[in-house]
Amino acid sequence: MNEFAHIELDEKRFADQTLQYILKNQNTSLESSLFIRILDPRIIYNDLNDHVAYIKERLSHLKFFIDYNTVEFKNMITGFSDQTYQTVKLLGDKKLEKENFSKEIFWANPKEEEAYQKISQFNSFEDKIVDEKKLYNVLINGPFFNVKGWILYYQALLDLKFAEFSEKIVSGKTTIKYKPFKGKYFLGIETDYQSCKINFRKGWWEEPEYKLIIFEKVETKKIIKVVTFEKFVHPHFDPPAYSFLWFFGSKTRYDVSDIETVTDDGTKKEFLSDGTVRLYNSNEFGDDYKRHAYFYYDMLYQTTKEYIKFIEESFDSEE
Repeated sequence: MNEFAHIELDEKRFADQTLQYILKNQNTSLESSLFIRILDPRIIYNDLNDHVAYIKERLSHLKFFIDYNTVEFKNMITGFSDQTYQTVKLLGDKKLEKENFSKEIFWANPKEEEAYQKISQFNSFEDKIVDEKKLYNVLINGPFFNVKGWILYYQALLDLKFAEFSEKIVSGKTTIKYKPFKGKYFLGIETDYQSCKINFRKGWWEEPEYKLIIFEKVETKKIIKVVTFEKFVHPHFDPPAYSFLWFFGSKTRYDVSDIETVTDDGTKKEFLSDGTVRLYNSNEFGDDYKRHAYFYYDMLYQTTKEYIKFIEESFDSEE
């Protein structure tokens, strides 16, 4: 145990807890998260209680690394692909089937649909008017995401799905949503959304980079970090649903033959009479992306609840 970190993370105990979580959540909307890394989506497992030994083996490849006050993890679990085009495509298709089925169950809940409608009323994309001579230089950065709208949406999703993190500290560009933890310590979700803003402007769609921190408060906006978890995600469910970049690819890439794939990001062109071009994107794509983000945040919350419980049990506040 690293005496500076107040924390000792037992991979075997965490695997046992994760196994119970998996068995409890089979045949629910959470099941698709199991097929991203742990289970082979080509196989029909039926009752997972009959596959406990196999699941235990799949969960045995995680290692935590504690360096003073920083925690990182590495999961050496093997994949199911032989890297051939046919296998990669088949696995992708099967995983997408699993996730789409989970989403059908999820969106059948009217409370989720109502909450989604309340926070998703923004345009996913912005129109651009550009000189025709600069058209193809600008198109490199398409599609043209509404950066401010998306960042506000991410913040709203964090507030909605992680409501218990009800307090906030804003310091410069960094925001920490936090709650009481153990003794004098607090647990916070930290981000600055800067990587998202940069990549949005390049036409890339990605989930925010969150860190989980345990800290002491010194003043209203001054804290001392005790432990920083470099990634706020359950290490066995990383990612908890398809990453935004993968989902974006699933919507914009099309197979035209067994060896050729084309990309269409949905950006449309309207040539205007004054020598300029209006560039715009489909709202249909935008709704798909917003719904996926909403589902992703819910899956992140459901899986990280278990991770936070494990961290709490592993943290010695008296040290």
